Amino acid sequence: MRSNHHPDIKIRRDERPFLSGVQVLLCLSGILLVLNLVLLYGIFFSPQGIFGFRQQYQQIVAMESRIFNLKSENQKLFRKIQSLKSDPQAQERLVRDHLGWVKPNEVMVEFPPPRKDPR
Repeated sequence: MRSNHHPDIKIRRDERPFLSGVQVLLCLSGILLVLNLVLLYGIFFSPQGIFGFRQQYQQIVAMESRIFNLKSENQKLFRKIQSLKSDPQAQERLVRDHLGWVKPNEVMVEFPPPRKDPR
């Protein structure tokens, strides 16, 4: 029976392994613990984590509310523009209110704004 090993190479079976089974388990447990801590930090405290998600969600809600308000204001202004284009009475009202124009034989009476400090 022939050996598969080269005759000059001696295998020592009495050598101990670099790490024992318990030491390997402790090292793996430590690595997994550190990895879990890194992942938990990422889940809770990173901008892509839960707190970042909540902050972004609040920003989305605020922006949607602002968009709704701007759309309402836009529709109101559009109706006012359409009214000014087609309604002569609306045109007259605008000129009278903003420019202070009056018709011939009319008298405009302006009242001063009320004082805030009644002394």
